[in-house]
Amino acid sequence: MKKSKSIICLLACLVLLLKGCVFGVDNAETPTFQNISSENADIETSDEEMSDEEISSEAISDDKTLEQNVTLKEHVSKLLSEEKEENSAIIEENKDEEPTTDEYDEKGYCYSQLSEEEKTVYNEVYHGVTERLEVSVSTLSAEFLDKVFNCVLYDHPELFYLDGYQYTTRSRDDVTVSLSFKANYIYDEEETKEYQQKLDGEIEALLLSAPMHGSDYDKIKYVFDTIITNTDYVMNCVDNQNILSVFLYHQSVCNGYAKATQLLLNRLGIESVVVNGTADGESHAWNLVKADGAWYYLDTTWGDADFKDNRYQEVNPINYDYFMVDSQSLSKTHTVDRLVALPDCVARECNYYIHENLYLNGLDPEQIGDIFARGYDSGAQVVQFKCANDAVYDEIYNYLVDEQHAFDYLDVDNHITYVADDDANTFCFWLFN
Repeated sequence: MKKSKSIICLLACLVLLLKGCVFGVDNAETPTFQNISSENADIETSDEEMSDEEISSEAISDDKTLEQNVTLKEHVSKLLSEEKEENSAIIEENKDEEPTTDEYDEKGYCYSQLSEEEKTVYNEVYHGVTERLEVSVSTLSAEFLDKVFNCVLYDHPELFYLDGYQYTTRSRDDVTVSLSFKANYIYDEEETKEYQQKLDGEIEALLLSAPMHGSDYDKIKYVFDTIITNTDYVMNCVDNQNILSVFLYHQSVCNGYAKATQLLLNRLGIESVVVNGTADGESHAWNLVKADGAWYYLDTTWGDADFKDNRYQEVNPINYDYFMVDSQSLSKTHTVDRLVALPDCVARECNYYIHENLYLNGLDPEQIGDIFARGYDSGAQVVQFKCANDAVYDEIYNYLVDEQHAFDYLDVDNHITYVADDDANTFCFWLFN
């Protein structure tokens, strides 16, 4: 779907295709192998929809969920004990290397929202991913495992080399007795090391100019502006679902933008996590960010003029309509998929327009004149400002556009160029023809 507001087109999407295959082995204790892979891509039109997960008829049925398996705890424990020696020959388990829950207390936002049982599996999955091991996990539910795996993904944008996972269940007498996890990878270890070295250099160079001792707002704005000015929105570009696309190739889509934003913010001590959902009905990714103790939403993709309309990239490369917005403002265009509990974002102090005194609570010609004057004094190509609500937006639209008072503030001849967005209640006026 395309979002049209005056002369801007907005498009956003992120489609996750999950494919699975199951293989059975005929012996007394039956292992079942399930491969979960992801092939993510932004779709330009609304004709394509997110595909449903394909599950083979041999996949574990719903009646074998974690909750029901817990009721078989004593029986399962006995079976696990009997088969411990055989299982250890199949699954690599080194207890001296296994992480404890406490080891990852600061893992990330998703981790902080998990139960103790989920945190245990999170640590096991993270250990398996980073050490490239097949590991036994402390759950018998594939659905439980999938949630935890996605939490690891959302918390760790640095895992650019990860490409889904596979799991193996072992059963006896039609009862699942163990489940193991093994990650799939885009790049082997040697390739990963080479890319990591390149990434480290690029990221370090970007952070050299960062306001290390600045406010949270300054750090977040630096990351937002830096990613946008260094990245072009390009469909089907290389590695567009991970940070390589942004830092090495400077072309990406929403998932790459969001992960790169998260990584740089985390490096600057700003807590952030990727949020998935839909924007204007299409799959999309953005960020949840904590500034001065309060939570906000940040959409770097929608801040890039390449994403909206590249005709205006040189004049107005950055749009701040979705820079540190509250839940109510976001909900006009975005719908969040809640993998874990998310806060209700109500703070407004770090919103770009409020922080920069570009927020209008009513029709105030003097304040409007000050906004335009500051734009000219700074040498800017455009001025952007936001209205408090729909009524204020309509009043100012009528004043500046319908009644053409915009000419009172602009040093232009004959015509004006502007963008008015009635979802965000914002205006952008070009200061020069």
